[in-house]
Amino acid sequence: MSLSDWERRALAELEQELRREDPPFAHRIDELNAAPCGQGPQRFACQVSPYEVVCVFLTVVVLTGLCVLVILTAGQRQAPPPSQVVRAPSTATGPPAAPPSVPPG
Repeated sequence: MSLSDWERRALAELEQELRREDPPFAHRIDELNAAPCGQGPQRFACQVSPYEVVCVFLTVVVLTGLCVLVILTAGQRQAPPPSQVVRAPSTATGPPAAPPSVPPG
């Protein structure tokens, strides 16, 4: 779909006004337009350094490890502390005595 005559004139006027008001910016735009660019979607691709790839990979590994650790430890319950029953010290040195018998009735 091509532009209408009115749209072409409006864009041309905007370009002329830009060149008058901000020549350095217009020069940079001209340089960008003149620079050779690749064909296809790769010309818009962001360049990522190997260092950035390694950092992202390590971050994902560490966060995955933390998530697994939290999930595995969340299911384990800690044993309650042993109750501290106070027992009277035994003075008998022999075998423990039989419990007293309760008479029926």
